[in-house]
Amino acid sequence: MNEITKSQVPYPIISVIIPFHGSKNDLQSCLKALQNQKFNLPFEIITVESGNDNELNQLKFLPNVILVSSSSLLFPGAARNLGVSNSNTELLAFTDADCVPSPNWISDIYSALKNGNELVVGSITNLYPFHPIASVDNLLQFADFQKYRKSNITHFSGCNFGITKTLFMKTGGFPDRFKNGEDVLFSEAAIKKSNSGILYNPAIVVKHSGRKNIKGLLLHNKILGYYRGYLGLKLTKDNRFRGSFLYSFLFGVRRLVYTTLKTLQWNPMGILRLIFFSPFVIIGLSAWVKGFREGNQKFLTDGLISERGQD
Repeated sequence: MNEITKSQVPYPIISVIIPFHGSKNDLQSCLKALQNQKFNLPFEIITVESGNDNELNQLKFLPNVILVSSSSLLFPGAARNLGVSNSNTELLAFTDADCVPSPNWISDIYSALKNGNELVVGSITNLYPFHPIASVDNLLQFADFQKYRKSNITHFSGCNFGITKTLFMKTGGFPDRFKNGEDVLFSEAAIKKSNSGILYNPAIVVKHSGRKNIKGLLLHNKILGYYRGYLGLKLTKDNRFRGSFLYSFLFGVRRLVYTTLKTLQWNPMGILRLIFFSPFVIIGLSAWVKGFREGNQKFLTDGLISERGQD
């Protein structure tokens, strides 16, 4: 059962969708950044609280916040879809509760969408750049979205993008039955169905907090690896070696090389973090490889045929 509060903002022109399950401290930082946006037009913030036993009742007193509380635990895709179904606008912006958007975040997304773009994506940086574990967690997860990259985006993360509701509905929304990887599946569908293509604007920045302890780093990267393998994201189809340890190990090495090269290309100072924090890089990648192999084996067992593109 879902409990919904109503926004007190008349005629909002853009909706910000935030799925939430976890630390209230992260969410409070995100909401503070949104309340302090350099944007003078009315907007609404739809926070979808999933399985948290109504811990966010205080949000009901924020005039532009719609709180949607689900008593059952929702995966991120289902939470985002629920948020969109309660939105009152044609323009949508998405971020996550553990992200802090830049001051012009809404303004830049709004301008891009109003100028005829159906889909706009920004960059993802470290909220804690000198925290060894958080830095590694971010670099391993968001190597493709570093601040100084150029265009040629083939997929995007669910924590930093804007889209028209029309295009969102054309895609059928986010896949709702996966714990991870749903944003890659959604992004591929949205890019294919967009008439205007995708606009990448590196000035549209969110700072992502990342995991801050070894246990969190291990679990997060294992999950990332598992769904990369299980959903066949950016993998060659019908590779008979997918279930082998060697395949997973070599793919982990490939991922390290890719992350290093892209960091050198788009964020040269970030390479120092990869070097100084290399023990945590190895720990995170080891967990990723383990999850990746388990996901591949599950793929082979279930016979799931991926419709994703090839490497």
